[in-house]
Amino acid sequence: MKQNVKAALSALGLAAMVAGFSTNASAIAWTVSPDANTLAFGQTVNVGVNEANYLDNQNQPQGIYGAGFTVAGSESQSVTFDADLYTWDSYNALVSSTSGYFDGFMVTISTLGYYWDIAGADPQTSNANTALWSWGGTNYSDGILESYITAPGGTDTLTLAAGSPSLYYVSFALDTTSNPQADTLHPSYGSFHVSVPEPSILALLGIGLLAVGVAGRFRRDI
Repeated sequence: MKQNVKAALSALGLAAMVAGFSTNASAIAWTVSPDANTLAFGQTVNVGVNEANYLDNQNQPQGIYGAGFTVAGSESQSVTFDADLYTWDSYNALVSSTSGYFDGFMVTISTLGYYWDIAGADPQTSNANTALWSWGGTNYSDGILESYITAPGGTDTLTLAAGSPSLYYVSFALDTTSNPQADTLHPSYGSFHVSVPEPSILALLGIGLLAVGVAGRFRRDI
């Protein structure tokens, strides 16, 4: 699934960047999705309900659980995150009797709105206005708790450059309700840890990359 996401981003000109810097994430003004029952604090967004007690044979309410924030869209914007995600369910094609698009973890940067305001039918995809990262399990009803765990510090980055919008909407969510497949079985839960570079830093990084490119060309001409 991760390879498909990378291919989609490449086709749309959405560049992935590995960034080791962050802004003051504790100052972010978080907006919580209507279905969420917990707030996001500082750099962490918890998704899922009562996640500590979830087992494969338990139920969870359908909904979109998460939080997001907005950033000025005068320049390209990127967001770097690491995650601790767990699922008893699946989010992939109907390739077996225990697969399907049920519970999906979503990270989006969009010019259109938060994920819960613009979510469409599964499988969710990137487009000209929205950069998407997604993850989900491969099977349900197999008694295996699947996980996506990344090292602290941020190993996944999305960047969106779509002209000069006035605002970017950044969302971190668990979607258990989008059709055509949704149920309350086989719960999912986890957390995202967020790092957001300042636009001015991104501009400086772009200048640095340009300088490297010019230097490389100069050496080839010698």
